[in-house]
Amino acid sequence: MTALKGRAIKAFLEKPDPGVAAILVYGPDAGLVRERAALLARRVTEDLNDPFNAIELTDADLKDEPGRLADEIAALSFAGGERVVRLRTAGEASAKAAETLIKGLDNDAVKPNGLVVIEGGDLSPRSGLRKMFEKAKRAAALPCYADAPADVRDLAREMARAENLRFDEDALDLLAATLGDDHGLTRSEIDKLILFKGPAAVRSEPGSITVEDARASIVDGPGQALEEATAAAVDGAPGVLSAALFKAEAAGASPIGLLRALQRQVSRVRTAKAHMEAGESASAAMKKLRPPVFFAEQRAFENRLRKWPMRRLDLAARMLFDAELEAKTTGAPQREIVERTALRLALMARA
Repeated sequence: MTALKGRAIKAFLEKPDPGVAAILVYGPDAGLVRERAALLARRVTEDLNDPFNAIELTDADLKDEPGRLADEIAALSFAGGERVVRLRTAGEASAKAAETLIKGLDNDAVKPNGLVVIEGGDLSPRSGLRKMFEKAKRAAALPCYADAPADVRDLAREMARAENLRFDEDALDLLAATLGDDHGLTRSEIDKLILFKGPAAVRSEPGSITVEDARASIVDGPGQALEEATAAAVDGAPGVLSAALFKAEAAGASPIGLLRALQRQVSRVRTAKAHMEAGESASAAMKKLRPPVFFAEQRAFENRLRKWPMRRLDLAARMLFDAELEAKTTGAPQREIVERTALRLALMARA
């Protein structure tokens, strides 16, 4: 199979191809990787703690026995039924074991009795493990990228509906602007918000989640910490940024999550600036953004539009792109790369 993309991912998750015996789930969104890997594993056996039909391996288990992965998926279950073999690997550490498995599957030397699910982390297009699965006949590569604002909105609506709640549009705008870089974290924050408002079991009638509810619930979470850090960076406040970076790390925000937040902020300013250069007023330009700029943030955003010329915004966007490439390919510490870039951005804003 080739790498799954777009709508094919959702279709595969709902009804996996029975001809696929091994799946590599990878991507920068660690929460989504975990969620999708568990979903696929439960397609085989509902109880992932079942000692007969579910097994977890590590890179250490396969280091001296690369053939074990293929052996495990070919083994029959003492309890009957199919088995799921799960592996969480660090990059290419188990590439040899995966190669042995895929070669065996593709030439019919390995007769699978279930499914292999590998969580591969954030793999670049040059990854040997990723290429291996993309080219295999009986394996699939399933990418997991950060949720887009529309994905965050859909997830929030779905989770609220299950508890007889609905979101006000302003509340959805806030969630879409502050969450999405880690699917597991996004789901956790929405769960917390629903608990804050009151699930269906403690209410006698439908309820609404307002922007005030959302602010009260997520104000101390990673989303708010990232928002503070990105605002300080584009506003040219390195002192405030330093404190915000510490807060973001303490709140559990990932370096790539911070980088994506910076990219979104710069992109929003660039888009609004382009509208202004086409003749729109600052107010009209901000209203055209999706989600639009919140009322309480409009003055700060308008100041950014005055502070940043388009030429410098283009340079900032390129700098953030280069930082992502460096963070994902060089092996250098990601947090140091991203925080250094954020500080450079703050200095650019003061130029």
